Amino acid sequence: MSRGTLGLLLAAPAVMALATSASTQQPDPGVRNAHAAVYDSRDHALLLFGGATATDVRADLWRWHDGAWRLSPATGPEPRTFPAMAHDSARGEVVLFGGSRVLFGDGTPAATMLDDTWVLRGDEWVRVPGVGPGPRAEAAVAYDSRRERTVMFGGRLTSPEGGVTRLGDTWEWDGRRWTRSSSSGPSPRSGAAMAWHPELRAVVLFGGSGGPLGDTWSWDGRAWSRLPIPPAPGRFNPAMAWNSSSRRLVRFGGWNGTGRTSDTWELREDGWALVHSAGPAARNHAVLVSAPDRGSLLLFGGHDGETVFGDLWEWRDGRWTLLQSVPAERRVANGH
Repeated sequence: MSRGTLGLLLAAPAVMALATSASTQQPDPGVRNAHAAVYDSRDHALLLFGGATATDVRADLWRWHDGAWRLSPATGPEPRTFPAMAHDSARGEVVLFGGSRVLFGDGTPAATMLDDTWVLRGDEWVRVPGVGPGPRAEAAVAYDSRRERTVMFGGRLTSPEGGVTRLGDTWEWDGRRWTRSSSSGPSPRSGAAMAWHPELRAVVLFGGSGGPLGDTWSWDGRAWSRLPIPPAPGRFNPAMAWNSSSRRLVRFGGWNGTGRTSDTWELREDGWALVHSAGPAARNHAVLVSAPDRGSLLLFGGHDGETVFGDLWEWRDGRWTLLQSVPAERRVANGH
């Protein structure tokens, strides 16, 4: 046996071990619902945090860039679902608030609601001390680029006994602290969709719990105003974002009171218009973010009540395109 052949044989176990180790590393977030996501136009990256898989609640941070996922080394917020998260473009950072330690509160944990504030700078989470909004999950959140404020509305508070309180307060984050801006406006609710509308120069809120609701409101930094348009079919936990190409708000999916939906809507001058029905499967708990440098919107994950999704879709030129997918997984009933 030659020295070269012997070297190859001795090296083979190490090579096989390395290959096995690499193959076991998770290459993507997998399936996810009740997660949070933002788009960082400076880094041309989709950032995804936490949420629930088919079996457990996570606190991982993923970046999708150039068609590939990377797990960030950042550690900070504990595992949670339904946090409020926005990208502060003026300061180049991400702000995250609250959420729940479980997906569906069953009253087992003594306190499932969270009220902590975190800021992500690069790959480092920093917890911000101080008093702010009360604990909550499923709050609506959007970044007001005109006033350089993150706006958060409502949400739900689940008591240790399992009772649910819907909230109707408005808070703003200026990069240093939270300020309560209003206690009036839309009725108390959770699971509403909210996004910045640059042409209205206001944050727009749609739908949420209670029906579900189909009303549309705008916040200009001083007061809420209900838009003078007909009510749309109600939705709970839809996903919504501003489309810079069509210069319209786009909304997808949600719960309509009897089941999940897979419809796509645009907000026009005279109201909401149904523009597309094919594409991602029916779901709620998904996220939709604006990717202006791509001229599109990106939608990830969600669930249909039975299965959890890990697919990534792009909305461009009035149609959906599947960019990446992993097999959907059946949700395990394990208390979350």
